[in-house]
Amino acid sequence: MRQINFLLPTFLATGLISAQPAPADFTEANIHIVPDPIARTLEGEVRYAFSSFGRKDSIYLDAHAMEFHQVLLDAKSLAYSYNGRRLGFLAPDAGKHILELKYRVRPSQTVYFIGWQDSIDGNEQIWTQGQGKYSSYWVPSFDAMEEKVVFDLNITYPSELEVIANGELKHKIKEGNATTWAFDMQRPMSSYLLAFAIGRYDSLELRAASGIPLTLYYVPSDSAKAQSTYRYSREVFDFLESEIGYPYPWEVYRQVPVRDFLYAGMENTGCTFFAQHFVTDSIGYQDQPYLNVNAHEMAHQWFGNLVTETDGGQHWLHEGFASYYAYLAEAKLLGDETIYWNYYRTANALEQMDAGGGGASLLDPNAGSLIFYEKGAWAMLMLRAQLGDAAFREGIRDFLQTYAYSNATVDQFLERMSDTGGQPLSDYRRVWLESPDFPESEALSYLKAQSPTIRYFLELQQREATGDSITGPELQKAWTEFKLPEYRAALVRTFMRAFPEDLLQTSLKSDEVSVQKALVADLDPLIPGAREALQKWLDGQSYELREAALFALWQSFPDDRSEFLTHTAANGSFEAVRFRQLWWVLALFTDNYGSDTERQGFLLALRATTADHLDWQLRENAFRLLRQIDALGMENLRDLLHATEHPSWQFRKFARRMLDELLQDRPDPGMWRELSRSMPEADYPYIHRKIGEL
Repeated sequence: MRQINFLLPTFLATGLISAQPAPADFTEANIHIVPDPIARTLEGEVRYAFSSFGRKDSIYLDAHAMEFHQVLLDAKSLAYSYNGRRLGFLAPDAGKHILELKYRVRPSQTVYFIGWQDSIDGNEQIWTQGQGKYSSYWVPSFDAMEEKVVFDLNITYPSELEVIANGELKHKIKEGNATTWAFDMQRPMSSYLLAFAIGRYDSLELRAASGIPLTLYYVPSDSAKAQSTYRYSREVFDFLESEIGYPYPWEVYRQVPVRDFLYAGMENTGCTFFAQHFVTDSIGYQDQPYLNVNAHEMAHQWFGNLVTETDGGQHWLHEGFASYYAYLAEAKLLGDETIYWNYYRTANALEQMDAGGGGASLLDPNAGSLIFYEKGAWAMLMLRAQLGDAAFREGIRDFLQTYAYSNATVDQFLERMSDTGGQPLSDYRRVWLESPDFPESEALSYLKAQSPTIRYFLELQQREATGDSITGPELQKAWTEFKLPEYRAALVRTFMRAFPEDLLQTSLKSDEVSVQKALVADLDPLIPGAREALQKWLDGQSYELREAALFALWQSFPDDRSEFLTHTAANGSFEAVRFRQLWWVLALFTDNYGSDTERQGFLLALRATTADHLDWQLRENAFRLLRQIDALGMENLRDLLHATEHPSWQFRKFARRMLDELLQDRPDPGMWRELSRSMPEADYPYIHRKIGEL
């Protein structure tokens, strides 16, 4: 999964890694749920098959804030204990048994009911996010990742919406206005990978070279964006199966965009969920490409889902591996040199983290995302360099075959790689896994040996750092030496102010989006040729580029502001809501642009983009802009209050911080109480506490 800090399990449901062996082994589960989005509840039944080993110990299931209607063991009532977090009962005699539970739950997390409170028809969704140990908020299950079960999931819901979950769809049974969707898994998995999504979806149906069905979902209004978003999906799948050398381990593979998702993506078994903002047209794809997230979550189907870590100290086995294979897939599609520049950027970021005292070992369960993902990918890259391609690939296959559908540790992985590679890995472990420092010199030496463009660039950079000025002819030669866009963009970012006039004019004529973005970030619009380039970029193949070009032109040429606004209002840039938000602000501050009614419409349109039905990044941008121009309306303040309990922790943190600032600026208890009147304290504890302190 992209962008997550791993949390250690605090409760080991069946004692699987304690000193005592587990009293039972759960093998199969048949789950049936009926969600109610208005009440935000689930009615559920689960039937577990398990083997008891005959010891008179207690068996526990994790189950948060559930109301149990029935608890049966082998069809008979069972005495049990329940403290609101765990359901426990005495292990029965040795042998096979059936545990049946009926329950009702109002999940405080993990199941998200999106769009049911707004006035927009057709945008309603329900989706889950169980990363780590959270599926026990909607189904009695096991927070320990070592307890792997074959889960079948049945979901009953009104027939007009699509239901998506793990496993093969075996059948749909319609009764009245509702349909029961039955999904079947054939192999065991950890319960945190259980998932379902409900919403209005259409799909692209593909098939991998190996025959695995690939279903790529999109909401109907995004039909024109589906092909752009999912470009390379089949190629990535086929590449990963071939490169990893172990067949895809599940029956089907689905990809589902969901609104207001907590992260970039999540690798639910056979069913990746990802953030809606990655669904873009071909222009937006230049700003928000799904490719890396696509490949990363797909790689997790092997690394994390097929073979699962035992605890947070082994998290490299998930995120470092998925990041590495995502880069491999991108290299296959975009070229090795392009991905070497990704590694160069992450090496710089890791070195800066070390310099700031934030470095961490890859074996530290509390390490952050940059460590697990990017340092983790570097560790895999360097392991392959040390072992060689053949031994590395053989070791990966051996590791997956040995621990398939079970759990593994870093030591067990290194043991398999050492055996196949025929060499000890103790030094490698010390340098790349145990040390909190990133081995920058070793990393850059590797890049210089592999990438001629990075080697050339670093030589120029080293000369400048030692006070040796790079001459105009040398920069001209550097530009023509390689055509790689990432290399030329790096030249622009580092040396543009020293470009001779003819080289600057040459660079301004570049058709590469990455070069254009590098130029616009630090370009003086008043120098010769700059205005012409900026006006060309108003129609560029990137909405971010268009946005930056419009702002630069608007600031530098006040007499022509109306011309720039009129042009971009008609050239398709409004397909990007973020572009529209900037445009509305600039239009409001352009003298005599539009009638009074039109200008009022610009403000109302901008204010409308804080509403709940929009993606949280767009809402955050709207709040920032409105605050900057002192134009937050009462409805915006109400939207901000709602956002203080948003599922995305990033947006929730932003909303609470802005609310704190506004409460200081406008300490009017009556106004704030009126705004929060329709928000129950149980659902909005933060705002009621803050208002109560006024």
